[in-house]
Amino acid sequence: MNDPVLACIEVGGSGVQTVVFGVDGTAVFLDGPHQPPGACVALAVPGLIDGHRVASASNLGWIDVNPVAELGLRGAAVVVCNDAEAAALGEAELRGLGPDTVLAFVGLGTGVGGAVVAGSEVLDENLFGHGGAFGDRLCRCGRTGCLETVAAGWALPDALGDEQLRGVAAAVAVAVAAEPAADPAAVIVVGGGIVRRHPNLVAFVQDALPTRAVEASAAPPAAKSAAAWGLRRLSYGFDAVLEGGRS
Repeated sequence: MNDPVLACIEVGGSGVQTVVFGVDGTAVFLDGPHQPPGACVALAVPGLIDGHRVASASNLGWIDVNPVAELGLRGAAVVVCNDAEAAALGEAELRGLGPDTVLAFVGLGTGVGGAVVAGSEVLDENLFGHGGAFGDRLCRCGRTGCLETVAAGWALPDALGDEQLRGVAAAVAVAVAAEPAADPAAVIVVGGGIVRRHPNLVAFVQDALPTRAVEASAAPPAAKSAAAWGLRRLSYGFDAVLEGGRS
């Protein structure tokens, strides 16, 4: 790739993907963490983010971690963002949504996360995964009955039939309906690794939320999620840094 500008690295419980954006906006998808010469880095990580550090990522076993150093990268990241927050921003970016259109994102992967955005602004984050009363199973976060205990990859069997997927969809629908921040959302996007493996889950969530518009991710098939586009959007405010990264 000529003139790589930004390497957007998404860290997940089951793997890491890098999307390298060129100066012309083209994207190259790479497995694992990569930082091509001349490229700045932006990171999406599941868990609680404190500045440029990961305060806690239970599904990664990270506590107060510098993700750049943990991944063996160079220098400081331009942006470090929660993965669901970055994915929500990316979904709005890929759809070309204006600042008045509210979108809620639910990510179902090794863990469960979510955020609500309007255009390029995050309205609320760290949603859905660790709330509710979905039984008495202990969650990895230390709480009991979180949505993760019935809808996250770590809590589900490897093989999922339609009956089990409808159970996941019903739980997701309850979590969305109970979240005030998601109430004004014009569209509910359901994404993540579980949805990539079971795309019919989107229709099941729509069945469980008949009055809401439920959509699958707008990310390209090769992408882990839309997080890279959210990270790129967040990095727009660092033009001077990106210019320096091209040298």
